[in-house]
Amino acid sequence: MPGQSVLVTLAGMLWLVAGCEGPASVSSPSDPEFARVPADGHGHKLVFPIDQDLAPVDCGGGVVLDVHVTGWIQVRVFDQTGSRNVELDVFHSATTFTNSAGKTYVFHDVGPDHYYMDGGDLIVESSGRLGGGLIGRVVTNLTTGEVLFVAGKEFAGVESLACAALR
Repeated sequence: MPGQSVLVTLAGMLWLVAGCEGPASVSSPSDPEFARVPADGHGHKLVFPIDQDLAPVDCGGGVVLDVHVTGWIQVRVFDQTGSRNVELDVFHSATTFTNSAGKTYVFHDVGPDHYYMDGGDLIVESSGRLGGGLIGRVVTNLTTGEVLFVAGKEFAGVESLACAALR
């Protein structure tokens, strides 16, 4: 089970880095409430601060956006024998897209990912603002790759929103 927890944590972090989200109506990353990294729960949670550049986004027509993400992920692993719960990841990030003129677009990705076992399958329930194009909830069977449930407001995706805002 410990090896599986590490794999789940890495998968969640890769998912976060691959796509972040949020319209600019949410507080800016310079807001002290947003920047504050949560406590570790007296050692019961792992907290991973995020502050890194991502690959530039090519919007076409010669417009290329620089991308930087800041925030944090807190991870709580459930290792009790017989529990179907595996892990709870809470993420809070801001992805800042910047064009060559210095104009920026900030997208916030906020919400939890709940990993649990259903039979022999690993399931993840994600909710919140999902950069791939959903503000809502999605349930995915990670063992089979099947999307089991989707609800909420869909949008074109964070890169499309940033390109539209910064052309």
